[in-house]
Amino acid sequence: MVSMKRGREVVARVAVIAALIAALSGCSLIGDALKQKTTPAENREYQRITAQNQHSRWPNMDEITFTQEGSIDGSGTWAANAIVTIDGKDYDRIIGPYSGIGDDIPVPSPGFVGGPLTVHYSDGTSEVIR
Repeated sequence: MVSMKRGREVVARVAVIAALIAALSGCSLIGDALKQKTTPAENREYQRITAQNQHSRWPNMDEITFTQEGSIDGSGTWAANAIVTIDGKDYDRIIGPYSGIGDDIPVPSPGFVGGPLTVHYSDGTSEVIR
């Protein structure tokens, strides 16, 4: 009797683990399905607008390097992974035209006047934004 009970417990645990794995992998598949790819031209324009907006909020940024093309998520918001460089230090961020998350970046002091921003796009091109 003890071994039957133990066997049921093992089966129940395996079932719970299998359900969790199925649920988690299902969520990632659904999440990927909701993402919309952008054309190369749209993507570059999103990256450029994002760089300009980020630099206007944080004029202490020296460089932004987009490490992926980016995509539009299920809520309709575009974002991409990027490395933001400030005073020679790199910060990993996920940035979009109006938002950003990831490593905390230093806030510039009041009245700080920044210089030009070098933007490295995910397509391998670069430009300096003033």
